[in-house]
Amino acid sequence: MQASNVAGGALSWNSLSRLKSLLVVFLANVVLYATPLTLSGYGVAVETRAPSWFVPIANATLGDPVTAWRLFAGIAQNSAFLIALSAVTLLTYHLALVVTRSSEGLLLTVHTVVYSVSAYLAGIFTVLVFLSRAPGFETARSLVVDLQVQFIAVFYDLFSVPESRRVFSVDEPVSLVQLTSNETAILAVLIALVLYFVYSMYLGARLNHGAGVTSAALSLLAVGLSPAVYVAILLVYSIGGVTL
Repeated sequence: MQASNVAGGALSWNSLSRLKSLLVVFLANVVLYATPLTLSGYGVAVETRAPSWFVPIANATLGDPVTAWRLFAGIAQNSAFLIALSAVTLLTYHLALVVTRSSEGLLLTVHTVVYSVSAYLAGIFTVLVFLSRAPGFETARSLVVDLQVQFIAVFYDLFSVPESRRVFSVDEPVSLVQLTSNETAILAVLIALVLYFVYSMYLGARLNHGAGVTSAALSLLAVGLSPAVYVAILLVYSIGGVTL
């Protein structure tokens, strides 16, 4: 009995230690990729002033406190966005595995999501940073932004968000015929990264959890719905409820 308790305690300690390591890897990757994302201009604009305690520190070490505060606050906002979306992905993915009775524990789900998301972030934000800075990719850049706005606009209409409270507005759709061969190639890279992410999550369900094909497919469906769940939660929170 005592030996069993000791073994169980060791297993729990090892699990917690492994979970801690995974979270450190994940948070490090989030900050690592949120930083160039912020420097490239992606993210929510920071309009708050630098707090009084930050000004002397910035003046002594970083230079302009306003610029430094905007940078740090932007990194924090982008990091929060990535963490929240990853959390929704984790929950929907694991819930699908639990419902289909394929789950072998939350730790294995965290392992799958952390490494899949980290690799995906590395690729996707490298491409986005490139698109934001490289000349000659204006159409591809506009298309990527337009697709995101169109996606969010669906939920604006679904939740009857008034025009005055909509952060994004839908412009004329970008014509695909305007894409150059280089722009088509970079968009193909984006598609390949999405397919890699999907495949790695599928393998995680199959190999880490021993899920069958159907269970793994359902877990992917849940992952595919996670951006919709995330945007819906944000809109409900921002408008203070649902207008029916």
